[in-house]
Amino acid sequence: MTDAYTQFKLTYDASPTAGRLAVLTMDNGQDYKKPNTFGAQALGSLSDALDELATQTDVKGLLLTGKHFIFAVGADLTQFTGMDAEGARAGGRGGHEVFARLMDLPFPTLAAINGACMGGGLEIALHCDYRTVSTGAAAVAFPEVFLSILPGWGGTQLAPRIAGAQNAVDAIVVNALNNNKVMKPREAFERGFADRLIDSAVFLDESLALLERLVTGDETIAREVDPTAGLDEALANARAFADAKVHGATRAPYLALELIEFAARGGDLAEGREREADALAELLPADQAQASVYAFDLVQSRAKKQPWRPDAQPRRLGKVAVVGAGLMGAQLGSLHLQRLELPLVMKDIDEGVLGRCREHIEGELDKLVAKGRIKPGKAEFLKGLVTYTTSYEDVRGADWVIEAVLERMDLKQAIFADLEEVLDEGAILATNTSSLSVGEMASKLAHPERVLGFHFFNPVAILPLVEVIRPEGVADEAMATAFDVAKKLKKTGVQCADRPAFIVNRLLSRFNGTAVQALRRGNDFKQIDEAIKGLGLPMGPFELFGLVGLKVAFHTAETLAEAYPDRFVIDDNFAAIANSDLPGVYDWSAGGEVYAQVRELVEVDEGATPLTDDEIRRMALEAAADECGRMLDDGTVADARDIDTGMIMGAGFPFFMGGLCKHLDQTGISQAVVGRTLITAEDHAQS
Repeated sequence: MTDAYTQFKLTYDASPTAGRLAVLTMDNGQDYKKPNTFGAQALGSLSDALDELATQTDVKGLLLTGKHFIFAVGADLTQFTGMDAEGARAGGRGGHEVFARLMDLPFPTLAAINGACMGGGLEIALHCDYRTVSTGAAAVAFPEVFLSILPGWGGTQLAPRIAGAQNAVDAIVVNALNNNKVMKPREAFERGFADRLIDSAVFLDESLALLERLVTGDETIAREVDPTAGLDEALANARAFADAKVHGATRAPYLALELIEFAARGGDLAEGREREADALAELLPADQAQASVYAFDLVQSRAKKQPWRPDAQPRRLGKVAVVGAGLMGAQLGSLHLQRLELPLVMKDIDEGVLGRCREHIEGELDKLVAKGRIKPGKAEFLKGLVTYTTSYEDVRGADWVIEAVLERMDLKQAIFADLEEVLDEGAILATNTSSLSVGEMASKLAHPERVLGFHFFNPVAILPLVEVIRPEGVADEAMATAFDVAKKLKKTGVQCADRPAFIVNRLLSRFNGTAVQALRRGNDFKQIDEAIKGLGLPMGPFELFGLVGLKVAFHTAETLAEAYPDRFVIDDNFAAIANSDLPGVYDWSAGGEVYAQVRELVEVDEGATPLTDDEIRRMALEAAADECGRMLDDGTVADARDIDTGMIMGAGFPFFMGGLCKHLDQTGISQAVVGRTLITAEDHAQS
């Protein structure tokens, strides 16, 4: 039996006013969880449908739509791995050829965008004469540039002609680089990607009725689009945005802008299609696109399957609690309340802290009401589920408790001891520690098997990663519960062993530690940050230190230096800066200049020679490769894919690097440093 693929299924509708209409439905025969995609077989099916249409001389119009909840989400990414230039060019030409046949049909065509419509799905819609979009469509988008490719089946050529330059640039480049932002149906309509926005309850009937009126001439749709309007400004702004996001580390956004400009300035459509095919031939075989496809699979498929989750039933939760209601605890409480909708206890020793926590949690609910995300009654219901208390007695009966207090082992041990007095022996105790030993934290308890690590990243509402730390002897039920909670919180849980600083902070400390070494060589803060950002990272090491807090970063460094003194060394420059009581290295109120006090603290080694940008990057990557190899060898993670998932979801490493290990393997750095590639054919987390 062959794998399922998207088929284009033709049916016909006899309209009393318009005559015989064709309805072409895209359907891969599976439910909405597996959306329609386009591979070679799908394009072949479309070609066959168009062949049949050519024999139906009485057809007066065509409506193209998708299966329930799904229009189409573009090319089948599984076919991209290992593709060479000629294969990419042929794939681009194949899509162009069959989509052009759809565009050239001798009667009106209408794409009824009934559900998620992305990439090649939006491109095929643009090849129709008209488009309607359902209010129930989940998303409309061009995600290709996010994956270091570009719309290669006419998207860069048709979008500026149909929706204008600014809207094309935003949809194809800016949104993709802005964390793969999608358009909701109304925005897609208002930006010109659809001609009508129709309520989902009557969508198909109303779309068909519109097609009938278009066929008969009872209704016309005129577009007045000047593709050059605002073009120069849109291109300049988008290029600056791309520079800030990827720092030139991937060619995709820049090539996409060139193609959009070609189309907007009146370039020949046939030539534009060929330019798209050439661009695909350049981009798709490149390391960046291949890493992106790998990363996409990690995030969208592998992580969602939770390969680390033990085969045990999770504890059923009826009540949850957060101990420590400060900045982090308040965020954790808000997330648990909104996602789990269970009675929540916020416990702290300070009434003032609890008051501010309440303001945060209730304020976040009020924001959701203001945005129309939830109804006022729902917000009031959720607010009523929360108990703010200084007493452990109110925590009694909780099934899941997470602590978020200061990074002090004695304090956390005392809190867990107090919790054990009021909880039943099956309740799960989680710690949000960023670097301390979870096993040591649980060592004095009567039931240490209930304790695990559940480390979030700040800001909690935005960053999707949770490191699920598995200490020795933890019960399978506890781990299963943790992964179940992560899923319900809509977070990506990645398992790691109980090692200092776990995955992300350990690697970032080693990677960014080289920046401090570069200071001793005489390199400037800004030069070091810009050199590291040249890899395509969202920020440099010293910018990151300011974001997380100098003292927090230094505390993690101290933990790692104690555990691994051979390679994590506390530099005197870093210690002096961290203890300066400044909020960071840069004074953002003064335009991002380095604080004069920070500059005065730096000592440069006598006779040192500053490093080049390439040397700074190489030093950071070699240190990271060494640490990745050690983490695999000491069992911190089961597989290099765990590291990459963590760095993408927790540290913002770009898809086009594949996280970290993929990049180290592609560049040969892992082989040079560790003596092997880090990613193996077998996924050890699933074995």
